[in-house]
Amino acid sequence: MIYKTYDRGEARVAMQEWLRTYPSLPSLNPEYQKMREDIEKIYEGIKSKIPDIKSYEFDVRFGIALYQYLNDAHPDFNMRLASNDGFWIYLSLRVVPHIVGERWGRDNESHYWSKGVRIWLRSIWWYVYLSWQGSITDTESMLLSECFNTDSILNLSERVGRYGTYINVCRQIMKCYSGIPMSKIRQYNERLDGNLSLFRIVMKLNTVKSLVVEPDLYEGGASGYVKSLFRQANIEV
Repeated sequence: MIYKTYDRGEARVAMQEWLRTYPSLPSLNPEYQKMREDIEKIYEGIKSKIPDIKSYEFDVRFGIALYQYLNDAHPDFNMRLASNDGFWIYLSLRVVPHIVGERWGRDNESHYWSKGVRIWLRSIWWYVYLSWQGSITDTESMLLSECFNTDSILNLSERVGRYGTYINVCRQIMKCYSGIPMSKIRQYNERLDGNLSLFRIVMKLNTVKSLVVEPDLYEGGASGYVKSLFRQANIEV
């Protein structure tokens, strides 16, 4: 399959076209039409079980289903595409704009194209990838832990290190955080300013520390590095 992308200029034009022609959907070639139908089927199946499409649980389950679909049904889908905002923008504005619009409002530019880390389809795919625990079942179980919420999606995907995102570090942070009793997390968060949380603090510490420390070269590797982040936040994991 030849995957298409949109640059920011094309995205701006496509957004205007979407708003002008709504509720009509853009025309597609047969391969992309099949992808639209597949994603619609996945989306509607999850919505039938979780009617609250604005909930964290819906984002997780749809994100996992989208992740599984792109990896399984499209063997030529790869990390280069996943890292290309233009791919996600085309998917959002051309293939399934009605789905993005139902979740975020059809005129919400940031979740369609204008802010890379907030492009919804991109963010939920990467949330699953950066949280991967070896299998769909284990990853889903962890992500549906009470300790995570919609803020977790943004906080995980928006903070990168000196050389980009350290995949193993992100996965270790998610694993360690999910193992902390919720009562302990609540007590910790209650002592903080309303704009902060333990998870956000750990992610901020990682952003700062990775500027001067190579996580993979840290004593104990990525695992030892992540444990040091939690210790800096006064939490033992």
